[in-house]
Amino acid sequence: MKHLLSYSLLLSIILLSCRGKSESDSQFPENFNKIGDAGRIDWLKSRIPADSLARFIIYGALDINKSARIDTLATATNHAYEVLHGEELDLFCTEYDALAERLPLADKVRLYLLAGSEDPQRLGYRLGLEYMGNIRDDNKNAAQVEKELREFKKACGTDTAMYRRFITGFHTVLNIDHGTDVPEEIYRKFANYE
Repeated sequence: MKHLLSYSLLLSIILLSCRGKSESDSQFPENFNKIGDAGRIDWLKSRIPADSLARFIIYGALDINKSARIDTLATATNHAYEVLHGEELDLFCTEYDALAERLPLADKVRLYLLAGSEDPQRLGYRLGLEYMGNIRDDNKNAAQVEKELREFKKACGTDTAMYRRFITGFHTVLNIDHGTDVPEEIYRKFANYE
């Protein structure tokens, strides 16, 4: 029964992010947006499973949950590490890392920048090297890759160095990986992509 209630609260959170303010906002305490990140984590941790809490933090920080935001990713994440223990903490960490990996490229870079835990000089290069794994895991075709690269470039904004480092990393892995299990069209289209 506890899991059923937890899942219904999680579903409410997800639905809230898709709609505007509604009667469902009453699922949260009236002062939810005023209690700070630690207060939100404290309120949610006894109501939803730890993996849902990880998703709440990431989506809230990326401003995907409009009515249930996270102001500072580091504060929310560190507080979750402090208040979760044992299997709950393991579940939280596993989902947090897995979701960060599954995010579209533009959201992933935003998340890493919000976390402030990555060296900005290395981040673009590392993302470029890792991107081949995303292409494989999601069976992306050349059109999907090109769309994601355009969105990533847009997300980089004025940080053209980040984008250039990403492309350098991506070209490196394309050269090393050529002829393996990724469609040839990916190699042909992106070997010299700028």
